[in-house]
Amino acid sequence: MSAPLNIVNAMFGAKLGGLEQVFVDYSEALAARGHEVSNLVAPGSLSIAPIRALGQRFREIRNFNQWDPLAMLRIRGALARARPDVVIAHGNRAINLVKPAARGLAPLVAVNHSINVKRTIGADFVIAINEDMRARLIAAGQPAARVFKLFNMVRKPERLAAPAPPGKPPVIGAMGRFAPKKAFDVFIDALAQMRDEGRLFRAVLAGAGELEQPLKAQAAARGLEGVLTFPGWIADKAAFFEAIDVFVFPSSHDVCPVVLLEAFLWAKAVVLTDCPGPREISDDGIDSLLFPVGDAAALAARLRRVLDEPGLAARLGASAQAKILAEHTFDITGAKLEAICRSAASGRPLAA
Repeated sequence: MSAPLNIVNAMFGAKLGGLEQVFVDYSEALAARGHEVSNLVAPGSLSIAPIRALGQRFREIRNFNQWDPLAMLRIRGALARARPDVVIAHGNRAINLVKPAARGLAPLVAVNHSINVKRTIGADFVIAINEDMRARLIAAGQPAARVFKLFNMVRKPERLAAPAPPGKPPVIGAMGRFAPKKAFDVFIDALAQMRDEGRLFRAVLAGAGELEQPLKAQAAARGLEGVLTFPGWIADKAAFFEAIDVFVFPSSHDVCPVVLLEAFLWAKAVVLTDCPGPREISDDGIDSLLFPVGDAAALAARLRRVLDEPGLAARLGASAQAKILAEHTFDITGAKLEAICRSAASGRPLAA
């Protein structure tokens, strides 16, 4: 049996969105496989609570931006004391700060969470979360043998949800940060089209962000008061998924959102945009339905199909759940992540 690795996991986001969730998931998955994991985080980050709950060590690193030279010195000092076998950095800020700080101390695995790959180039190894991102990294100059593709992972619940037909009335849900790329305005327009047809349903849009007031105003203007609710950020995701029948993911672009994997795991009928990243998760018509980016009419049409075609919602949910259990759990993805870390620690790419 190979010796456990000493791993430092770094991320300097302050909130608890997708980037921060993946950071915590990496720490949990690697520790579960017997490795020693310590964490570098931003002061007051919301990721501290889940890291503390895992019983892991962490150090808060003050940083003003991704070019902060004092933060780089603090990180280098922390790494010199920790003497890790490998360092993982999540997101542009952490990658930019850790890359020079780790030089000569430990190999860096940079986890690219966006389509902006510029600052990732030059890391010892890179994890791309989808194939589109991997292609962008290689085209930008990162050696192909040092770019790994690794989808995000989800935790298998103690009790698996059973696929089911939509309720009466059905509940249509969406969740995410209220930002332009999430395209929740398209979701609202599609709901309004269905409401204008006289269809009975309820809907929930969970989350918060810069577009909260414009989205609420749009929903009111389209006559969705009493139909669409805005509960804010949801702490209990299990309750959210148990309460909905169909999950909609309308983003104009994204990587490999954890919430989409969670919807699959909860055996929901999922309707999502045909864009790089999310489309890699979908087998259209088998485990989910795709619709063109920005096309509210097409989204409404897919929703009608899910609600009207007998047995479709349950078939999609069953296939979606089976895919996640076969490919994207902590056990399966955690083993792949461990192999990447061992490869990086040895300085050698994984064998093909």
